[in-house]
Amino acid sequence: MLRYLVVRLLSSLPTILLGLIGLFIFRLLPSQSVWEERIELLAIESGSYDSRRIQAEKTKIRKQLGVDLPIFYFTIQSAALPTTTPPAFSQLQSDWARHVSLCSGMPKQSGELASALQATSFTSWQVAAGRQPLGALEEWLASQSPGKFPEIRKLAGELATSELSWRSYIPALSWNGVANQFHLWFSQLLTGNLGASWKNHEPVSSVIARALSNTVVFTVPALLLIFVSAYWLVIGLSAVGPRLKSASDQLIYLLDLIPLFGWAILTMILFASGTVFSWFPSHASASTLNGQSVWSRSIHPYILPAFILWIGTFPFVTKHIDNAFQKSAQLPFVFMAHARGLGQQTIKRKYRLRYSLLPAITLLGEYLLAVVSGALVVEVLFSIQGVGMLLMDAVNAQDYPVVTGVMLFLILMRAFSFLITDLLYYLFDPRIRFASK
Repeated sequence: MLRYLVVRLLSSLPTILLGLIGLFIFRLLPSQSVWEERIELLAIESGSYDSRRIQAEKTKIRKQLGVDLPIFYFTIQSAALPTTTPPAFSQLQSDWARHVSLCSGMPKQSGELASALQATSFTSWQVAAGRQPLGALEEWLASQSPGKFPEIRKLAGELATSELSWRSYIPALSWNGVANQFHLWFSQLLTGNLGASWKNHEPVSSVIARALSNTVVFTVPALLLIFVSAYWLVIGLSAVGPRLKSASDQLIYLLDLIPLFGWAILTMILFASGTVFSWFPSHASASTLNGQSVWSRSIHPYILPAFILWIGTFPFVTKHIDNAFQKSAQLPFVFMAHARGLGQQTIKRKYRLRYSLLPAITLLGEYLLAVVSGALVVEVLFSIQGVGMLLMDAVNAQDYPVVTGVMLFLILMRAFSFLITDLLYYLFDPRIRFASK
C-alpha cells in the first residue's frame, strides 16, 4: 500500500508544479500600474514626502518585493532590448530606454544615454503615441547651449543614425539564474511564507488560517453527513417495494433540481428570519468567532449552514451510489456470492454497496469543489468570515497576495482530493491491490 501511495504521489507532482506555475502567472496578472500604486502608497506611508526620498523608498520596496528581478529563470525578448535596467531608473525612464533600444537596435548605448540624462534637467520621458522617443530629446538639446552635454549629443547622434533597427525582430534568450521572481516566490512558498496582505499587513498564512477555521466548522460535518446519509439511504431503499422505491427516486431527483442557493434562501426564510421560525441565527458574527478555537465554539450557528450544504449536495451523491447499486445486482461476483450461500444483507453491504461506492469515490474531487463553491454562498448569506468571503473581499480590494494564497490552498486541496481518491480506490477495489502487487 505504501508503495502504491508513493507512486501515485510522485505521479501527481508534475500536475502540482504546473498548477504552481499557473498560480505564479496569475500573480503577475495585476497591471504594472497596480504594482506602482501599491509601491507609491508604501513609500508615502514610510513618511517620505520629498520626491527624491520617495524615489529611493520605491527602489527599496521594489527590491523587498522582488519585482525588480526578472520573472523566470530565462527570458525571451527582442535582441534590441537591454537584459537589465539600472535599479535607480523609474518606470518611465525604463520604458523610454526600451523604446530607444527598439528603434535603434543599440541597447547598450540606449542605457548609457538614459543614465546620462538622469543627472540632467531632462523631464520629457513620456513617449507620445506615434512619435520617435528621441524627438523630445532633440528639442531639449536644441534649447540648451551648443557646447553643453557633449556626451549626450554624441550618444543621441549615434542612436538617431543607427541602422540596426532590424535587431528588434530577432529573439534572444538570456539566462537569469536563480535571481528571478519565480525562484524567490517558490523558495518562500516552501518555507510557508506567502507574503503579507496588502489590506491589513498581516501574514497571508495567518489570514487564511483564521478564515479556514471559520469554514471547516460547517463544511467538514456537512461532507461527512453527505456520504453517511447517502450510504444508509441506499441500504434502506434496497429493502422497500418497487412503488415506494420509484416514489423515493422521484423525490431524490426533485431535490436535486433545486440549486443550493434556492435551498439557502428557503431555509433562511423558514428557520432563521423570524417570519416562520427563528430557531437559528441568521448570521454568525465575526467578533464571536475570531479568537476562538474550533472546539470551543458553539455549534448552534453552524447547524443551518451545514444543513444547506448537505441538502444541496446529498441528492446528487445518492443518485450516483444508487444507480451503481442497482446495476451491481447483475454482476458475476454477486452471483458467486449467492452461490456460496451468503445472506442478502451480507451481499448488499459487503459486496454490492462496496462496489457502488466507486463512482462516488471517483467524483470525490468534484464533490469537494461543489462543497467549497456552496460554502461561498452560505458564507455570504450568513456573514461567516470564511475562505469564500476572504477570497471575494481580497478580489474586491485587489489584495493579490491573499488571492494568490487562497488559490494555492484550493490547488493543494484539489491535489489532496486526488490522493484521497486513490487511497479509497485501493481500499475498496481489490483489483487495484492485486494489480499493484
